[in-house]
Amino acid sequence: MIYLSNSNLINLKFGFEHLKLEEIKSFPKGTIYSNPIYLYKLKNRKKEVVLKFYKNKKIMKKEIFCNTYLKSKGLSVPIIISYSEFPRPYVIMDKIQGKKLSNLDIPARVKDLARVHINSLNDISLNQKIPKFTKEDRIKSLKRSIKILKSNSLIVEDYFSKFDSLITILKKINHNGWEQCFCFNDFFINNSMKSKGRIYYFDFEKAVASPPFVDVGCIVINYPKEYNRIKSLYTKNITLNFKSKGINKVKDYLSNLNIFMDLGVCEKVIEDAAFLSDDSIQKTKDNNFCQKLAKRRIENVSFILDNLKNNLIGKK
Repeated sequence: MIYLSNSNLINLKFGFEHLKLEEIKSFPKGTIYSNPIYLYKLKNRKKEVVLKFYKNKKIMKKEIFCNTYLKSKGLSVPIIISYSEFPRPYVIMDKIQGKKLSNLDIPARVKDLARVHINSLNDISLNQKIPKFTKEDRIKSLKRSIKILKSNSLIVEDYFSKFDSLITILKKINHNGWEQCFCFNDFFINNSMKSKGRIYYFDFEKAVASPPFVDVGCIVINYPKEYNRIKSLYTKNITLNFKSKGINKVKDYLSNLNIFMDLGVCEKVIEDAAFLSDDSIQKTKDNNFCQKLAKRRIENVSFILDNLKNNLIGKK
């Protein structure tokens, strides 16, 4: 992300005169992200709105679909005001006026997550709108992320044997019917906001149809000390949603849920640490800061990597 200078402001306005942009400014600097996001006001409109650009129209359309899909599942999402492919793909949406979430909001987020996961279970129509992310895709993604992490000198060699063990475990695991769910794939705290007693969710560019447990991993990564509580809340809410839906063979779905969640945490922390460690991606924080954060993220959940390696690597 490049913050707006006077020249950038001028360049941004070319081609977007019809939007009547005023008081343009970049997104808050405390957030790490790579896509251009700006806040601005429309003429004759007091409330700030969000202008977000996309690399291509396919990603833009996925964001719009997810916004509508999640709203149909009962989640609160920003209102999309307009969008277009020209002069480059963008979406304009309401800015949520609220406050950042804390660990006090974990139960509500887990409840929302479980509802979406169960309501989207075996929804084959998702494949037409968001990518299907298979076990093979996940293994390839993990290998790419591990390769990137080797460029981060702060991550000690001992972790890489644990990462390799994780790949071995993932190859052995059967997800018992969880292969087709809506997965945010980016359920970090910075993609949500609390306003008027409701939690709003946004930024769905990474959404996929797959086993959804990396979403649980995102919450654990943000709050590693709440690991046991998060897993317990998710299991409770998943069970309640199964009962309300009258879904058969619930035991089959729940039999390895604990392992699935641990795998989700480890998969996501490796992917996120690789993103932070990748110097080729321009971000809103300098590379040194991001590499240190990547190291800290992995260290915070290293006990889960150990648990998986010790409990599963010898099993057939």
